[in-house]
Amino acid sequence: MRYFSPAAPLRAWVSSYYVFEADVPALTDTLRAELPQVRFMYAGSGTFNYGDGPTVQMPQAALCGPTNIAVHFRANGPLRIFGAGLLPAGWAALVGAGASEFSDQLIDLEDVAGSVARRALHRMGEARSHREVVAAADAFFLLLSMQAKPPPIWFTRAADEWLANSINPDVNDLVKMTGMSSRQIERLALRVYGASPKMLSRKYRALQAAVRLGLDPEAGWEQAAAGAFYDQSHFIRDFKTFVGMTPNQFADKDSPWITRLTIAKRQNLVTMPKLNLVS
Repeated sequence: MRYFSPAAPLRAWVSSYYVFEADVPALTDTLRAELPQVRFMYAGSGTFNYGDGPTVQMPQAALCGPTNIAVHFRANGPLRIFGAGLLPAGWAALVGAGASEFSDQLIDLEDVAGSVARRALHRMGEARSHREVVAAADAFFLLLSMQAKPPPIWFTRAADEWLANSINPDVNDLVKMTGMSSRQIERLALRVYGASPKMLSRKYRALQAAVRLGLDPEAGWEQAAAGAFYDQSHFIRDFKTFVGMTPNQFADKDSPWITRLTIAKRQNLVTMPKLNLVS
């Protein structure tokens, strides 16, 4: 797993890029609840299961909507996958459709982006280095940005700050920050984030706890929970919903999550509490 930064004009819309490579015949993994993702699988094939839902085949170029549950991934290798998270402002600008319509599902990226998705996939498949893969991704997103729709930046800035700067975001605080009614806030959150403010609060409370646990697994669940959960059973229940495993499984030294967080930390990509690095 290697991480890269998108081109400067894209950084308000697209979070860190990653390239995942595995020379193995088969692989299984659990993906935590996360931001919407653009994924190009330019070698190998894979399937997704959203929670306990049916198996869904991943297109070679896929738009994965925001997830509010853990997702199980199975693949046949060797694998070469490029991925990038779409920040809420990026979803509103580059996709435009209501995010809640795509929550916990994926579609063929060509249905949204047209032939530029196919060209980006071809360029990545022909790339001779990670630099060329990143260049193909930058070109893809920059082309999409030429037809971008104005996103509600005022709202995404307020909501991102609300989610990232508290270990237990209170919906009433978001209402006060924006000066809008709770009903208006809910409509905007569903359209841009793909979930209600209450669900977002639960999701990011659990994801921030997972980052804390991953960065210091020896500290135990109480430090990771940071007083934001009623008790241990509440912490375990929400953790499993959004991360896909128990805190003990997550913190195991052989857990792929610990490996990924270690890599991200080494590359200076984890600095709490950045929203795009939590999800």
